[in-house]
Amino acid sequence: MVTQREVRIDMYMRLPCIVFLLLMDGGGAHATPVCDTIIKAMLAVADQPGVRQRTLQGSAGAETVMTEAISLREAMYVREYGDGPWRTVPMTSARRRDLAESALKQFPPSNCKGPTADTRHGVQVDRYTFTQTNPLSPGGTSTSEVWIGRADGLPRRVVLGDDSYQTIEYGDYAVPSPLMQPRRRSAQP
Repeated sequence: MVTQREVRIDMYMRLPCIVFLLLMDGGGAHATPVCDTIIKAMLAVADQPGVRQRTLQGSAGAETVMTEAISLREAMYVREYGDGPWRTVPMTSARRRDLAESALKQFPPSNCKGPTADTRHGVQVDRYTFTQTNPLSPGGTSTSEVWIGRADGLPRRVVLGDDSYQTIEYGDYAVPSPLMQPRRRSAQP
């Protein structure tokens, strides 16, 4: 039996994936040169050997880490609140890209605007805004902002709403520990 806590954890663990899936359109009817820049940057994430994503909520200085994910070529590793055990999500970078392309046929970015020059942790970035259908709110849309590194074209930050954002870092990440042990399924009579 799945508990409410497990459902909540599952939802938070999927949030980084949902955000990236919804941003990676291969060029749809709403594509503009600015949208194409955003799409190209977000697609490049799946090609990176190591990506760390942290989804935070709250105001400056009082943020709470909601989820943290490390994506490697062979799998993703996620945890809730930034201090729990890591769970393995058996999803290769190729599978993440396939899911992204499929999902974004339904939810392409539109009303893309930018760039606005800025700096993020010493990295020169261009900030872009876009609107997208919100799959968690049928009939609704969301406006988000993505910060893309000028030198490498990779996303560094995605602002998801008034008090929620995601940081994205790239590097030589390894399988984190401790890993949560897989649950054993009980035998069915």
